Amino acid sequence: MYKKLLTLAVIMPLMSFSQITFTNSNTLLINPNLTSGCAIGVSDMNGDGLDDIIRLDDARNLQIEYQTAGGGNFTQYNFGSVGGSQWGLAIADVDQNGYNDIVTGGSYNGIKLIKANADGTAYSSTTLGGNIFLQSVNFADIDNNGFIDIFACHDDGVSLAYSNDGSGNMTVNNGLINAVSTIPSDNSGNYGSIWADVNNDGHLDLYISKCRLGVNNPNDGRRVNLLFMNDGNNNYTDDAVARGLAPLGQSWSANFEDIDNDGDLDCVLINHDISSKIFTNDGSGNFTDITATCGITSVLAGLGSGGIQVMMEDFDNDTFIDLFITMRSGTHHLFKNNGDKTFTEVTSPFTLPAGPSRIQSAAVGDLNNDGFIDVMAGFATGYNGPSSNPDVLYLNDGNTNNWTEIRLIGDASNINGIGARIEIQGAWGTQIREVRAGESYGTMNSLMTHFGLGAATQIDAIVVHWPSGAVDTISNPNINEVIVIEEGQTLSAIGLDNHEIRLYPNPVNDFLNITIKGNTSSNYAIYNITGKLIQEMTMLPASNQINIKSLKSGIYFIHLNTNQNTTIHKIVKK
Repeated sequence: MYKKLLTLAVIMPLMSFSQITFTNSNTLLINPNLTSGCAIGVSDMNGDGLDDIIRLDDARNLQIEYQTAGGGNFTQYNFGSVGGSQWGLAIADVDQNGYNDIVTGGSYNGIKLIKANADGTAYSSTTLGGNIFLQSVNFADIDNNGFIDIFACHDDGVSLAYSNDGSGNMTVNNGLINAVSTIPSDNSGNYGSIWADVNNDGHLDLYISKCRLGVNNPNDGRRVNLLFMNDGNNNYTDDAVARGLAPLGQSWSANFEDIDNDGDLDCVLINHDISSKIFTNDGSGNFTDITATCGITSVLAGLGSGGIQVMMEDFDNDTFIDLFITMRSGTHHLFKNNGDKTFTEVTSPFTLPAGPSRIQSAAVGDLNNDGFIDVMAGFATGYNGPSSNPDVLYLNDGNTNNWTEIRLIGDASNINGIGARIEIQGAWGTQIREVRAGESYGTMNSLMTHFGLGAATQIDAIVVHWPSGAVDTISNPNINEVIVIEEGQTLSAIGLDNHEIRLYPNPVNDFLNITIKGNTSSNYAIYNITGKLIQEMTMLPASNQINIKSLKSGIYFIHLNTNQNTTIHKIVKK
């Protein structure tokens, strides 16, 4: 694959940064009167590099609204009804054809995998096995074999994992992760779920917010949160209590981002019968409750049973992660990060239309490509039902702060780069983000990672840690642009010495052909998905054909060494 760095220049906003405010921009939508429920998504669906909007209307018709270049009107695609109330939604490219797919489901109405066709112009739906009461849902490469899997929270029993066969076909497989309660129970009460590397070891861990209405014993396994730590060999062990993330409340959702820019992921947890919480991470995955000193203690305590989702983004591009909490009762809250582990509530950032009193559900991304995070807001009734009040597209009014946005294209890793960690280094120190598909509760935020730079005019380096273990470093990139990074581009001689590498067929049975433009001699080595060396570094035969008959079926990574430059490629042995 030819590796290259792409940039999409956009216009830098010129407004003041004294306040975070948003403008109702429904005039840009084809259907400004659409009313949705809890599940809302923001992601690029047609491969043009622009975030789009994914919603389910009151008849449960799935609609995709495509952002047009220049921040103009949206266009619309209506898939039709997916049937029944939908509680969870996530987006990823499961068959790696370059167009993102959708998983959605609700209360025993089937989990639907809605896949894009070869050119992204239409979709088809498949109902997966294992009919459950779906709450939150995620795409994640659970076994890190380069193909994206599904994790589905079950309200009434043990949650389900779905294994991807490499072509986007999903099969129930709790051998990937068996997310049972550590305290013996019926394994019900699984609400919000999120995959994040909480202990900085390069492996994705899983946090589940547990809630079981009517269960009052705080030590009941149906309502004790779970933190499954990944040892890197696809073994998951619950360690929530020891690591300080089991506060023994009825928890609805959680999110993980670095609120203090110290290089690790902190946690915000929404609870319904105790105060909601903010935790800081010591860098090793051990958490400390800082709610009492966070500056918004009384607000978090007063959320009661109203909190639904928590989104963590730098809304004002000042280099610090802010908090946005949606509510089913009371009012929503946007908290500005003061940069010292304290927060201040922002007064009236959204002007509500006539009717609703709060934003209940939302998804976020850059919906006019101006470098500021926008909000697609819904006003559901109850916990999930569609409202009579139309959703609102709130575009961020912006300010003069600088920014960067980064989109990943995986090679050895999954094509979306889900599970990758991105660092940007500069005058502020280091900021980190992770690429996720499905987080908090029922929401899908953009697969693009967004960083505010404040007044800084330079990024020293962008460092991408891929799920495959590869690391790409981009030095001194431009700012105020969208940057697309392909896996392995900074390891590769391609683009530097005019070589182009092709591996075929892939998937492969017995013989793998490798062609290198310029016919340059190369060495190669083969590793399995755990990083074990299978084939020592040796010269590529003159035939440029490798005999892999002896390899078992599975995923492997071939390292090609050409003119002292290394490229990494994923191969699938049938």
